[in-house]
Amino acid sequence: MPEESINGYRMYYEVQGDGPPLVMIHGGLGGGEGSASMVQHHAGVFSGDYWFICYDRRAAGKSEIPAGGYDLPNQVQDLRALLDRLEVTHAHVLGSSAGGPIAMRFALDYPEMVDSLLLINTMSYNSRPEVQARQNELDALLSNEAAQGRTAAVEQALEARQPTLRQDNPVQFSKLSQINLERFDGIIMSIRAYLDIGESIESRLAEINMPTMIVHGDADTTIPVECGIQLHQCIPHSEFHIFPGAQHGLMANEPRRMANMITEFLEELTVRQG
Repeated sequence: MPEESINGYRMYYEVQGDGPPLVMIHGGLGGGEGSASMVQHHAGVFSGDYWFICYDRRAAGKSEIPAGGYDLPNQVQDLRALLDRLEVTHAHVLGSSAGGPIAMRFALDYPEMVDSLLLINTMSYNSRPEVQARQNELDALLSNEAAQGRTAAVEQALEARQPTLRQDNPVQFSKLSQINLERFDGIIMSIRAYLDIGESIESRLAEINMPTMIVHGDADTTIPVECGIQLHQCIPHSEFHIFPGAQHGLMANEPRRMANMITEFLEELTVRQG
């Protein structure tokens, strides 16, 4: 699939299917495999009825590691520039985890381009405990790099996020460690950008007026369910769904349930708009 220079960096993206555009924004604060999991689990499901669009954010997946541009307003411009390149004037927009703030800010800045907003295990990044948790991750990453070297710092950060991965899937652990090692500088810039979001989204949530669905697992320890509840309370007329016992990463860990819920939401929206 294409790799093009879009809004100042070489972006990898995938498009499949035909129909109303559905763009999915992956999570993660840099590094990792980007949108690969979304494509794996959801492209085949949705490309029959929708124009499925996914892209790798800055320093993630197969995209470039640019020297800057990680601030949230510019990451919104990354999405806008991609949709302009594809000549998409409006779309259903889904943001998962760290993709959620991009989706919300895009909906706030370009409401005429968002047919519906789907927010999956995400938050506005205004919660003090959660911001502090990201700050702690950044501090640990940098202090471990200084004390033990970059490789050890990357491996320890990956183990902190996925404690059983090294034992359960050593090949995947090694693969992700190498990806994150190569993208270390981009990960640092990405985390700092998210720490700078502040109240810029939270203070405007009441402006979101398009159909919005929020989904969260109540066993999520990465972004607690209270963050999803807060979004629901602040976004007028949003609908909120809890997956009992589900942890973070619903798009990958609960793909069938998520696909069914997204399909039902979009089909009901089509019927209502008639």
